[in-house]
Amino acid sequence: MSRGPATVGRLRAALRTALKHANEDAKPASAIHAGLHPVYGSAMPTVASSKQAAHESFAHGWCQQAAKLLFGFAAASIACGAVEAAEERLNPEVLQDLAHDLVKGQYADKERAVAMLSSMTMYIDHHEVLLESGVLPALMSAVSNPKVEPTVRVVALGCTADLFKSPEAQNYLATHPDFLQVLVQCMRGEDRWDSGPEEGGLAKSHAARLLSELAGYDKLHALMVRSGAAEAVADRGEELARLSAKQDRHYSSLGAVPGNNLELQAVDEERFTAAALFGLAGSPQGLDVLLRHPGQVLTGMVNWAQSRDPILQRYGVGGVARAAISSGAGLAAVTDAGGLEALVAALSEDDPQAQCFAAAALGKHSSLYTLSSRLAARGGQESQALIQQGAPQGLLSMLQQSAGQDKGGANVGSNSKGVRKGVYKCALRGLLAATQDQDMRAALQKSQGAETVQAFMSKISTDGDPDLADLANRLAQQLAA
Repeated sequence: MSRGPATVGRLRAALRTALKHANEDAKPASAIHAGLHPVYGSAMPTVASSKQAAHESFAHGWCQQAAKLLFGFAAASIACGAVEAAEERLNPEVLQDLAHDLVKGQYADKERAVAMLSSMTMYIDHHEVLLESGVLPALMSAVSNPKVEPTVRVVALGCTADLFKSPEAQNYLATHPDFLQVLVQCMRGEDRWDSGPEEGGLAKSHAARLLSELAGYDKLHALMVRSGAAEAVADRGEELARLSAKQDRHYSSLGAVPGNNLELQAVDEERFTAAALFGLAGSPQGLDVLLRHPGQVLTGMVNWAQSRDPILQRYGVGGVARAAISSGAGLAAVTDAGGLEALVAALSEDDPQAQCFAAAALGKHSSLYTLSSRLAARGGQESQALIQQGAPQGLLSMLQQSAGQDKGGANVGSNSKGVRKGVYKCALRGLLAATQDQDMRAALQKSQGAETVQAFMSKISTDGDPDLADLANRLAQQLAA
């Protein structure tokens, strides 16, 4: 029998306590991979994403419904803001009752429970107490049960995706590997996920988001391959890239969100799928699935790399870069798909992360195999191909961009001095690697590379960054040789 009435009483007490002690310390869990990180090497600063706002708006709507059930319309917005406050305000007993109602309750109990949980799981600060209270198994149970109403099941999937940002949650996959099959069914539109188009689209978006979280960890790629999740991501990614190329369903800034939920869900699903493919391209097992895929997955990633949508562009460039430096087969596939041209073009794009991905791949970075050595197997004209496409000028142009410069477009952090300094380091490493090739070094010298580096060294003389100065000095020496 449902314990809904008991839960309602405790929720009233919890909400009233939250109203009394509300604060702003909780940190929202961004619903999209927005952090800047290179193909390899040290991490770059994190850039905020407006996806958080979209996800917060959706979850807040459910919270409004739950609060209205408990307090009425007048207190709804106040109660929701309070419940989304700090972790120490969450009562484990209330959470356990919510988990119980989600599994054992009647439909109204389930709807109320998942509505309240959706206003909590979106905050990373809440994750520890939520996991300790047994919320995740209850959410996964609701997601895995096709008899649960889609309106509850889809929101439970979104909550589960939130919690899977925590490494502790990912440990559940070791004992619940079949859960990935549920995500595969959702990505393929199988099973009972919607009572209308909005629920169906949102379910796929949540599934793609969860899989993109998992794909960010190489250790989980083997499990994703065995379960068929990696193949499902590749299938859906190829389909979405092809459709969006025809529909031009891209948004030129992170703040330009669609005007209706169906379109927003479609854009979100494509962005999360692109992020998942980028993650899979980071390991041999994951990349093998992409290269062996019968469709045009790499062509789709190249299309994303040339997109006006900053998120699609970032992960498209990153995925193409990872494939290019992975192996001879990876480079051949990237070359055949037009990926080298896309990488060169990305050097001049607005997104600093896309620039770093491209610079790392087009240069010859640290201990990894170099791009030019891979191209040598295809006829020995590797350097000339990159030179003709403008790689030397593109790499040098990254040193000429200034912090505070606004070129319009995506503008996802490029105006930050710290982020721009990270881009300078990416460019310098790529240029240093490129100078190891005689033809590339000659092309850089011909493009006034020495003068550009000298001007850059004068510009950064007061920055006080020893790593940046060391990279610039080493490059100047190489170009003077």
